[in-house]
Amino acid sequence: MAEFQNDCDLVTAALQGDAAACAEISNDKTTGWLHAVLVKRGASATEAADLTADLMADCFGAKDGKPPLLEKYNRKGKLRAFLTRAAINRLIDFKRHQKFEGQLPTRHIDSPPTDEFDMLAGEESAEPEHDQLVDLIRDSLLHALTKCDPLHLVMMRLVVVHGVRQDLVGNLFGWSQSKVSRAISSVMNSLKEETMAEIKRADPWLEIEWDDFLSLCRSSTGFLVGTAQEVER
Repeated sequence: MAEFQNDCDLVTAALQGDAAACAEISNDKTTGWLHAVLVKRGASATEAADLTADLMADCFGAKDGKPPLLEKYNRKGKLRAFLTRAAINRLIDFKRHQKFEGQLPTRHIDSPPTDEFDMLAGEESAEPEHDQLVDLIRDSLLHALTKCDPLHLVMMRLVVVHGVRQDLVGNLFGWSQSKVSRAISSVMNSLKEETMAEIKRADPWLEIEWDDFLSLCRSSTGFLVGTAQEVER
């Protein structure tokens, strides 16, 4: 089997039809990893197997004339991270569709064929690889921010984001340094608890931990502000 210098070379070769590259991307180690990730996040073994198989197939040639999933790999991070994120997004999409089973509106016999999920009130069709995980965690964090004490949030921002010393923040508000420290610890705990509670409320089946949230924040530069297109709108 050919050796590839990095993930970028591997993906480029696979998209050019290199059999060795395709085999390396879809090997048992990768599919086993994705299967384990999906099961850990709330999928059944069967669901994880089906989602992994579909994901691997779409990497090299998506259905309905759509481009291969690998073309969306931006080459800025690890390929495994890209595939993991895509798999979790598909799991979220699958579970949300599953949630609405039995609630689908009846389609008139003469109406044109369509995806009945598009007929749900308030539901809009989304791109297959839309980053549902980012949306979910961002929305949950914004919800958590509304539940926190505004003054404590200001103090946390001054200390954590801008690097202002706690004693100076205390002087500004007439507080002791220890009181400022307790306020910051309190608001950080509140953010964690409220964020995770909102995620569980939105998608009760999803098994996600605080460390997952932190990793996503570190890896997604557009996490809070959205994509460039969203910002322009």
